[in-house]
Amino acid sequence: MPVGIGSMPLATCVKVTLDREEERQIERAKHGDQSAIDWLLQRYRQRVVRLATHVLRRPSEAEDVAQEAFIRAFRSLRTYRADGCFYTWLYQIVVRVCLDRCRLARWDRETPVEAWPVDDPCEDAAMSAVDSRLLVEALLDRLKPPMRAMLVLRELEGLEYEEIADVLRIPIGRVRWRLHAARAQFQELWRNVAQETDSV
Repeated sequence: MPVGIGSMPLATCVKVTLDREEERQIERAKHGDQSAIDWLLQRYRQRVVRLATHVLRRPSEAEDVAQEAFIRAFRSLRTYRADGCFYTWLYQIVVRVCLDRCRLARWDRETPVEAWPVDDPCEDAAMSAVDSRLLVEALLDRLKPPMRAMLVLRELEGLEYEEIADVLRIPIGRVRWRLHAARAQFQELWRNVAQETDSV
């Protein structure tokens, strides 16, 4: 078993050390320290791009959204209060940028190549892991962005209900209701595809 400090496990020690380091870097970034800003970018860039990719379903736009989200975050960093997790505060900004982009008039008129439906996603009865993933992504494309954001934050990013409520700025009861609705919609889409496949 990994040894920690005193009675504290090693994994907990590492997390506490990282959290303290993050707090120091945030304080320095608030005063314009470029190396602290770079540290935060390095730590969260990949997670922000991944979140934007999942919410938008358009990898080609995820980098732009991530950049815009970081710009907004660093401009308003002085408003961040350490009463919650920094990544929850940052995710809030990322999701808002994604949803703002989805509200643009041009968004619904454009269908990215990645989102084109596949004629027969289940050619083989024993669907491969790659086919399953492609099908999940295609079905996520059919959900409205707010519902998709719910599923992504919970199922892919692993956020707790309280954290999702913080990110989306809604009561926890609404989080539970929307997650239930989003899962039901996704399951219905999945069942429809399965039925279409069985009838082929």
